[in-house]
Amino acid sequence: MKLFTKDDWMSSRTWIDLDGADVSGYLAKVSDRAGHDLEQKLSDWHSRGVVIFERAVDSALIEALLNDVEYLRRHHRDFELSAEIKGVQKDIATFTDEELDSDGVKFNSIHSISRAAGQLSLTPVVTEFLEHVFGSPACALQSLTFYRGSQQPAHVDYPYVRCQTKLAHLAASWIPLEDIHPDSGPLAYYPGSHQPEVSGFFDWGQGSILLEPASVRTPIEFSRYLEGRVQEAAIAPEVFLPKRGDVLIWHGNLIHEGTAINNPALTRKSYVTHYTSLSAYPKEHRRPNGDGLTLNGGFAYDYPWLPLDRNQLPSSSAR
Repeated sequence: MKLFTKDDWMSSRTWIDLDGADVSGYLAKVSDRAGHDLEQKLSDWHSRGVVIFERAVDSALIEALLNDVEYLRRHHRDFELSAEIKGVQKDIATFTDEELDSDGVKFNSIHSISRAAGQLSLTPVVTEFLEHVFGSPACALQSLTFYRGSQQPAHVDYPYVRCQTKLAHLAASWIPLEDIHPDSGPLAYYPGSHQPEVSGFFDWGQGSILLEPASVRTPIEFSRYLEGRVQEAAIAPEVFLPKRGDVLIWHGNLIHEGTAINNPALTRKSYVTHYTSLSAYPKEHRRPNGDGLTLNGGFAYDYPWLPLDRNQLPSSSAR
């Protein structure tokens, strides 16, 4: 098994992550495709590792996904889908009703059974912006659907989301499916923490920067390490309190966390997608004929290990 080290990350960085990235020069070459205040957004990405687009997500698609989620919660025993509860992966069909309603539950890759979710993953401002970042069309690698806050400690994504062939070709979008209340356990992130001199490279064992089955270090140790790094850099967290229809995009090395839930009665319905570039998408994650969703210049491929006749949620039949 290949050992991934910091050199694998540094050698696969996108153009905008390099020192002296020439945003103005890039814009001059793509002026015909430069919308959404692209110069400012790319500058923010370079310096902060995060951008926000307000009122950019189709409300009808949000409503369709909410309907799919409620249907799935009522009929979860009828579906083949992996879900996570407090770090443990299980088939959603095995969840109790109480587990489904607890915090820290994530539905994994609901876009494989929900057309609305796949369409949200390929929201135009997201695919357009990430194509500029990657220099290649954006591809959805996986999605996570939350009903309540995660309260997940500080982390970055790439030690866990690492099937892409270019390790640093990684980003994520966070779409609120409702207005987010400050007591619901909102997302927080540390602007500028995506820069390697801030985040450093955590050694999971033998120099590996990825979590492996044989790793000698734990995710909690990783979180403590990251907390120390942002404290040393004097970076304070920013709490994301969006309105439904906003979308936040973060860098694959940005330190972020789920804050404490102060009111357990509140939901924090949200939808996360992790992306890589088409040039780094793993070929074993798509069918030979490339089945899946192509929309707004982006791709959400159908996973080849899933049965073609699997049950689908309501939005998949509402064409």
